Amino acid sequence: MVLKYHKLALALIGEGLTILENVPSIILILAVASMIIFLTEMTSNVATTATFLPVFSAVAIAIGIVPVALTIPVCLAASCAFMLPVATPPNAIVYGSGKFTIPTMMRAGFALNIVGIFVVTLFAYFLAPLIF
Repeated sequence: MVLKYHKLALALIGEGLTILENVPSIILILAVASMIIFLTEMTSNVATTATFLPVFSAVAIAIGIVPVALTIPVCLAASCAFMLPVATPPNAIVYGSGKFTIPTMMRAGFALNIVGIFVVTLFAYFLAPLIF
């Protein structure tokens, strides 16, 4: 019964986002990667992935593209949290050493996030279709 409602909710979300049909796929992938990368700075990587994989899978189906085209960027981007100590345990360990301040981590992390957005986008757009 729960699965039935879960599928219905995803279908409704996907149908609501059919306005994205006319957006070029590379822009859509760029937007997904950007959103997930910056979201995982403040939320758990696993929770973000578990939440958004079904959503973007439904969006992909609703706009007529292969779900892998949007789920790969979600998975990869969730691993690119570099700005804040709360983002990942390694960030917390680095911050806990006392050698880096939060502003220093944010500057370096922001640059890494921008690089991550473009790497994830280019991989998902150009290489993922060759592999999957």
